[in-house]
Amino acid sequence: MAAVTAVGRWLRLDEASWSRYARLGTIWNAVVITLGAYALLAFDRFGLQGVTAPRAPVRMLLTGFYGWVGLGLGIWLMARVKLGTSASPATVIRLVGRAHIPLLLVALTIQVLAVFRVFVPALWLASFSIGVWIPAMLLAATRKALTVDARTAALMAIGPYLLWVLIVGRYLELQVGHLL
Repeated sequence: MAAVTAVGRWLRLDEASWSRYARLGTIWNAVVITLGAYALLAFDRFGLQGVTAPRAPVRMLLTGFYGWVGLGLGIWLMARVKLGTSASPATVIRLVGRAHIPLLLVALTIQVLAVFRVFVPALWLASFSIGVWIPAMLLAATRKALTVDARTAALMAIGPYLLWVLIVGRYLELQVGHLL
């Protein structure tokens, strides 16, 4: 049990880190995490050509931004309709922004590993993040924002997350796919 708790703490899934972030974190923290991840992914994807022809990188940033806000609003709307919750949409969006930390780490890892042309760890980390870590962080964010149990949080987050994967996932797939 101690190993599971240590892994949860390391992955930032523990209740204490979410409580601390809910108290101290601001919307700007979430903006930096989210747009920082998409900016790194856009730079890696388009390189210096993206600076001279910024249309595609800006589209990627806006898709990521709208995906993040849409994911938070989708969870808030589901909870509002199904549960009648009084949680503010800003709180849900802020906590969902923190759930993008794995995406930021994937972007940093891709930057570093692409220099050394080591692709297998980047692909593994990206797959783990999109399939396991981001949904777990999203579940923790939903639980904290709505103060509900894990089952209810999963029911509130699954639909918006799948929509996010369909919309934003195409850019993430292209991002990792261009390394091959």
